[in-house]
Amino acid sequence: MQTPTHAIIALALLAKNGKTTHNRAVLAGALIPDLFIYICWLWLSAHGVAQGKIWNEIYFQDGVQFWSGLSNSVPMYLALATLGWFNRHKPIGKLTLVFALAALTHMATDFPFHAEDAHQHFQPFTNWKFHSPLSYWDTNHYGRIIGGLETLLAIGCIMALRKRLSGKWAKVSLNVLLGFYLLTFATRLLFLTGVLGG
Repeated sequence: MQTPTHAIIALALLAKNGKTTHNRAVLAGALIPDLFIYICWLWLSAHGVAQGKIWNEIYFQDGVQFWSGLSNSVPMYLALATLGWFNRHKPIGKLTLVFALAALTHMATDFPFHAEDAHQHFQPFTNWKFHSPLSYWDTNHYGRIIGGLETLLAIGCIMALRKRLSGKWAKVSLNVLLGFYLLTFATRLLFLTGVLGG
């Protein structure tokens, strides 16, 4: 799934109105698994490496796969969630728990929708990958359908969050995200109906 969708789903499941620090921990946990890839992409792009080379070659190199897998490690975040659970009566324990749960939500919604670009979700214990028959973007693996469903899910989660969260900046952020996903959905419909071709 797209990184913003991971954040929206995690917030829809775990966010609490008026609990800014709690919600920031949720947001950080949902975003952190993709951080390594974004840093790589920004660094390589800044050094003039072509996008095709980044995503078709460098992304699949062993070192990149290892560190990407480690940042998406189910065992690591399960251990962190366990640590948070046993310390849940302390503020840091609660934050650790929701951070880890948000990261695990990210992995749970990535695992079924990565085909050729699957992560090594069980690092550091194994390099094994689950190559799903479904992809959120690859048209060879039903990417148009899955991508459309992802967009609808994100819109539904945003609508639920708009009712639950009352903060000014939360409302502004959610409205911007809603506009993005509605535009994405409209564009998908136009492509599917042939209005924009392809």
